[in-house]
Amino acid sequence: MLGNDYQLSQQVTYRGMIWLLAAQLVVMLPFAFYLPIWLIPVMLASAYWRIRVLKGDSAQPKLVVRLLVIALGIAGVLLSGMTLLSLDTMVSMLLLGFAFKSLEAISQRDALVVVFIGFFLVAISFLFSQSIPAGAYGVFSMIVLTGALIANQQSPAQQMSQYSTRSSLKMASVMLLQCVPLMVLVFIFMPRFSPLWSIPAFESHAKTGITDSMAPGDIANLSKSDELAFRASFKGRLPKADELYWRGLVLNNFDGKNWQQLPEEYDTSELKSQLQNNMAWNDANVDVQGEPFEYEVIYEKTGQPWLFTLTPTTKVDGKTIRFGDYRVMSRGDIQSPLMVNAVSYPDAKRDLELSDYARSLALQLPARGDEKTRELAKSLRKNSTNDSEYVEKILNRFTEQSYFYSLRPPLLGDQNTIDKFLFESKKGFCSHYSGSFVFMMRAAGIPARIVVGYLGGEWNENGDYMAIRQYDAHAWAEVWLEGEGWKRVDPTSRVAPSRVEGGLEAAVEYEGSFLEGNPFSAHNFKWLDGIREKMDSIQYGWRRWILGYDSESQTNLLKSILDKMSSVPLAALIGALFLGIFLLWFVMLGLFRRQTYEAYEHQLYRKFCKRMEKLGVLREPQQTPYEFALIASEKLPAKAVAIRDFSSLYQQMCYVPNGAADRAKPHQKMRKLLRELS
Repeated sequence: MLGNDYQLSQQVTYRGMIWLLAAQLVVMLPFAFYLPIWLIPVMLASAYWRIRVLKGDSAQPKLVVRLLVIALGIAGVLLSGMTLLSLDTMVSMLLLGFAFKSLEAISQRDALVVVFIGFFLVAISFLFSQSIPAGAYGVFSMIVLTGALIANQQSPAQQMSQYSTRSSLKMASVMLLQCVPLMVLVFIFMPRFSPLWSIPAFESHAKTGITDSMAPGDIANLSKSDELAFRASFKGRLPKADELYWRGLVLNNFDGKNWQQLPEEYDTSELKSQLQNNMAWNDANVDVQGEPFEYEVIYEKTGQPWLFTLTPTTKVDGKTIRFGDYRVMSRGDIQSPLMVNAVSYPDAKRDLELSDYARSLALQLPARGDEKTRELAKSLRKNSTNDSEYVEKILNRFTEQSYFYSLRPPLLGDQNTIDKFLFESKKGFCSHYSGSFVFMMRAAGIPARIVVGYLGGEWNENGDYMAIRQYDAHAWAEVWLEGEGWKRVDPTSRVAPSRVEGGLEAAVEYEGSFLEGNPFSAHNFKWLDGIREKMDSIQYGWRRWILGYDSESQTNLLKSILDKMSSVPLAALIGALFLGIFLLWFVMLGLFRRQTYEAYEHQLYRKFCKRMEKLGVLREPQQTPYEFALIASEKLPAKAVAIRDFSSLYQQMCYVPNGAADRAKPHQKMRKLLRELS
């Protein structure tokens, strides 16, 4: 299939350039979702210029022109708002060079550079997405790139064959298929070492999911999205609906409108340092009681470090950190799906003794503002015999008065937001209820805080796991009581009990606001539920068994194998597998049977001879095409003109070649004459 006269200095043909253009376009398309989209038109413009040069319509750009174009491209990348040393900037620069390579893709050496950079970019694309569609598209890109590599190593005659494109893609597919057995073995058994360096963080990707602060209406906006947050599978008993509170962040500081984690804003690393210094995890603060939940969670990429677990999480694996406020965080931002195993005891008592630092955080209030709420809190606490009775009075107030749960809460402005909600609008989402409840606790001198995370989830029968989506985002409260420690209190459940039992859709059914900003969501089409769940379970399997196959999973697998098999049989088995793969390669590569390439005109002439044989004229081996045409014309006078024309074209293609650019038309005429002879 490969041309014997192939040389690196040989010029790229027109057909070869089309292959390179197609490969570049296929490779660059996925990056349009994450990086500046103008890079694709730049590539197309560069390729168009090069094609005009091949046709003789334009001159090859001079060095000054190329340097100017490169300078403009670099300026465009730098002006796109990306940080200079970020991964996005580096990939954009590589894509820019990949696009501009079309301007100087003159020799076969240049074609090889384009193809090899394309292979590298396919690998880089998986830094942005590792989903099943991304994987399938990556395989397609590899096939097109390999097809371009094959096509550019063919002779001009092979390139102009009618079946050239199909044969190149077929050979590329076979070559990649041959790699699958070795790929599987390497994937399973190759040791997974820790990286020697880390890549720069993503800059252009918007952080998704719950943020590190909360204002009235924030979570309501998040609940309009049906994007997946994480999936969880349980070992043993399943939690009840009112036990599925997935803890993420703890918000302690209130400035009159917004809630945030600590009195000062910190970046992720500083926040971890502050929590580690002042609220480090201590096993002694947890009085373990009741039955545990053992579960496995696979988090989607968010660009943030927040992990969501059931409270309190007494055991968690992986690169995670637990803190004294019972949150769990990843050591780095989640830039790819992350799998974590955890154990939680929902009935455990926490912090029977409250530290001075935690108490000061849990009692903080602005110096002034929301005076009506402060007076109400003092009055109700004065008429309560203890803190527990006061908590119940506040919750009963939400139940007895006309409060409503809504995804369409009115705006409360920037001042006295608690007063406006409790005494005027009385209509809000979970952030309104949890925020006002914590405010009233603190106004009465009772330590309290807001917890932000997710509530509930959708059980998938096909995969035996729970899918938690962004619309499951929720905020609730924790109050510290003497002798009981931290207790979860969800004031939203008093206003909308269906939010706990039936999820957000059931809670807002009366106002029809569920996913109202996302009308094309599959969740709005109930007849698609079965298909949606099946597809989601397939994606879960991909996340669990492919993307989740890390060094720990590999160690467990090898350990289970070694427990059943000694080292000698295991080594023999692995050796036999590799030997079998190499033998399969020898067969598929044709080392036992070499296949030769047949030019398209020869294929057409063989069809011509078979057609003549059906009409009663058999060609003898010693006859030349000219002699056979004379005999066939005499025996078939009605078809003599077509016979002579076909033979003349065939001899012209064999003995008087006019170059690759002129071979398509003779092939077309020969096919037409064959149809006339039928």
